[in-house]
Amino acid sequence: MKKSYPLLGIAACTVAATLATGVRPAAAATVDVGNPVAGNHGFGVVVETDALLGSTESEGPVAIGGDLSYGAGYNVSLHTPGTFRADGDAQPTALLVGGRIDYGAASPVGVLKVLQNGYVKVGDLTGSEVVTKDANNATVKTQVVAAGQGHGSTPRIELTVEQPALSVGPHPGLMDFTGLFAAYRDRADALASCAATVELQDPGRITLDDGRTNVLRLTGEELNALSELTFLDRPTARSPLVIDVDTRASGSVFTWDVPNMAGVSGADAPYILWNFSDATALTIATGDSVEGTVYAPRAHVTDLDPANIEGDVVAKALTAGPLEATRAADVNAGEIHFFPFAADLSCEGGTSPTPDPSPSTSEPAPEPTDEPTDEPTDRPTDEPSPEPSTTEPTDEPTVEPTVEPSDEPSDEPTDGPTTEPAPEPSTTEPGGYGDDELAESGPGLPAYAAAALAVLSAAAGVLLVRRARRR
Repeated sequence: MKKSYPLLGIAACTVAATLATGVRPAAAATVDVGNPVAGNHGFGVVVETDALLGSTESEGPVAIGGDLSYGAGYNVSLHTPGTFRADGDAQPTALLVGGRIDYGAASPVGVLKVLQNGYVKVGDLTGSEVVTKDANNATVKTQVVAAGQGHGSTPRIELTVEQPALSVGPHPGLMDFTGLFAAYRDRADALASCAATVELQDPGRITLDDGRTNVLRLTGEELNALSELTFLDRPTARSPLVIDVDTRASGSVFTWDVPNMAGVSGADAPYILWNFSDATALTIATGDSVEGTVYAPRAHVTDLDPANIEGDVVAKALTAGPLEATRAADVNAGEIHFFPFAADLSCEGGTSPTPDPSPSTSEPAPEPTDEPTDEPTDRPTDEPSPEPSTTEPTDEPTVEPTVEPSDEPSDEPTDGPTTEPAPEPSTTEPGGYGDDELAESGPGLPAYAAAALAVLSAAAGVLLVRRARRR
């Protein structure tokens, strides 16, 4: 059934605009997040609770709020020890552990190497011993081993510099992980509220706008359906990209098969952020390298993909590869490359426009409810006529838009509507005007505008006629 819309007075243009879109945009507020990883003190991997560093390496510094365990061989700060330097230290801290070293959960032959002359900070040294001399009492590069096991024992943390034992720990509270992750979750939620600005084109291609934060919103199912994500424009500090992934349909537990990411590389990674705000468990299982920061402040992130992560990792807990390294490439995690996120994010808040369930409060109300109710409601209304149809039932005599003879009967009902009946109020069900309804409603905007003016002109003429009769 075709719909009719009241086009009354000066509100005709407003209503016509609503008809053209079918929606009324919700009020949008700007969401300013800034750099979402701010507060990480330059650490490329930041974990709120516990972490297992199984395989293979992080090219940058790592900060863990809870306990640390590690696999047979893992390298930290392959390229840089970072910039965080505790008071009195000669070198930056490349590995910060807020809790303990969990030797029982580590590989019995595990050796975690801290490279680039980086220091280690441990919040709680219970069960650990800091070794600065070998069995011959010779000064050696510092190691952190299980208590009573001595230099060279496994599992151990091995440095490439002589760090004083008191500098290693205990040093609790160097970072406020609880407060930091509360902020991270707020930022993730704010980014999840951003209105989408990027449309996914077939077959998985995207274009970016310059000078704004670009937002692509996907469900987990939509993301895993992509075999390739092709960038027709490279993201930049001026034009970063947020890919917001909604995992609620799978209970906030998501296994990610990373698509091939064409058109971008590590040089673009500082301007791409993967936002998993609602995920509580995220497994990176297979696929291409992840270009960009993995931002999952509520999730236990498990990386089993032999491809790399090129960007920061923000996670509630982290399992980077299996405990025991094997030769099977499909069970070893890839490297975490040091490409720190380097853009400030700002977007328009709110989701996409929602259907308008009722006329705008700034528009006139529909026709009075005492309008005759015996008029058929299924009459065509897609092309309003300047004068009422002569076949349409009505309680008033049909009046032509010309002056009638002065001896016309004067007993015309006076309690009827004082204006020419306008097209019937819309019978649209709650939910607004959909695109399908507009498609079947006849003429486009110019025709509606013309028809509305014609109705108004006719109504004015009828009023003049009726007033002349009553005189």
